[in-house]
Amino acid sequence: MKKLGLLLTALIAIAAIAPAQKTGIIADVLKKSAEEKVARMQEMIGFDDNKARQLNELEFTFLLDVQKVENCCLCNRKKRIEKLKTAREEGLQKLLPRDEYMKYHSIENELLRENNPLWLR
Repeated sequence: MKKLGLLLTALIAIAAIAPAQKTGIIADVLKKSAEEKVARMQEMIGFDDNKARQLNELEFTFLLDVQKVENCCLCNRKKRIEKLKTAREEGLQKLLPRDEYMKYHSIENELLRENNPLWLR
């Protein structure tokens, strides 16, 4: 009987830890994705390191929140994601001057490309 109790306790502990590890892995991937995106944008647009750090936080928080919404069963996903997008856009507008924001937005939505003759004039 003790062995069965110990085995059940171990299985419950493993089951409780497994989602936490999955979330940690996902968070690491999202953080790396945000860092790569901001580094690419910084290279193209040329904003300073302080703005890059703040943008990293903003992008990572946005991606993490979207991931949480996607895993929510009882949420209106579309509506919540739209709210998150709006909040992110407002954060970008507060962080970046208008010209940098327009470039950031245009690159992100693939309106500007390197082979375009109007590339970041």
